[in-house]
Amino acid sequence: MVIDEFIAVIDRNYQSDTDRLNESLKLKGDSLLDPSVPPHTFVGDLDGMKPNDCVLLLGINPKRNFDVKFQRVNIDLPMGCISKYRHTGDESSLQELWDFQTGYFLRDERNRTYFNKYGDWLGKNWFTETYNKYSGNEAKQMVCHNHLIEVDTVQYFSHKTGLNPEILADLIQTDPALQTYMKMIEAIIKKIQPKWVQVTGKSGWTIVERLFGVGRFDDENPGEKKGTEIRMGHVNIGERTMPVLMHKFFGSMAGVNSNVEKLQVAEAWKHWLNEQNIN
Repeated sequence: MVIDEFIAVIDRNYQSDTDRLNESLKLKGDSLLDPSVPPHTFVGDLDGMKPNDCVLLLGINPKRNFDVKFQRVNIDLPMGCISKYRHTGDESSLQELWDFQTGYFLRDERNRTYFNKYGDWLGKNWFTETYNKYSGNEAKQMVCHNHLIEVDTVQYFSHKTGLNPEILADLIQTDPALQTYMKMIEAIIKKIQPKWVQVTGKSGWTIVERLFGVGRFDDENPGEKKGTEIRMGHVNIGERTMPVLMHKFFGSMAGVNSNVEKLQVAEAWKHWLNEQNIN
């Protein structure tokens, strides 16, 4: 069932929102938020998630690509549904878009390269029952479908990320588009009750701790390079207080790159959770 907070995000004037945010964030070139692309909301099976049996993955902002697949599912599909909804006022006009978002991890259009890394990591270390039912890439895919919801800090697309975290943290508290998106994230968290929030990309660390941090945060580097630096603590978003793991990008040369490094981060996170008496 389409939720009201989802409608509030996609029914905004995203052209004027992106123009305003581009100016406020002082973005240029490939970092500009694209006013021609409707906002990203979330991906993952909201209705299929079990409380305390899933993870909320928080990225920075979605990547703008220029291929046929991107045009079809990120522009044509949402624009068609939004146009019908604005013409009719009937929420059923949005069902195709909602079904795409909730069924994302089962679709051919999913970003395998990006999400398989998280499906593999989560499946091997926490969701082993699901992971072991399948083999190869299907195991990674089904872990995502059954245990992962993804959102971003900013809902608008850019080819490259150039968001200043300090300015963005201010804007999340004042900008109407970002506030609307945050209300949707709060509604998702209330619905799925994730085991933890996982922040990928260091730009998000400042924002998450500054706006939602509770108590002390712990820094650790379980590896040998700066890419394996992590930050752990608790956040309060909406009505829920949760553990948070913040790490650099998986698969990035400047982030968590090798399988060894991924295991090091996993073991450090398990140890921290155990110290907090969190199962």
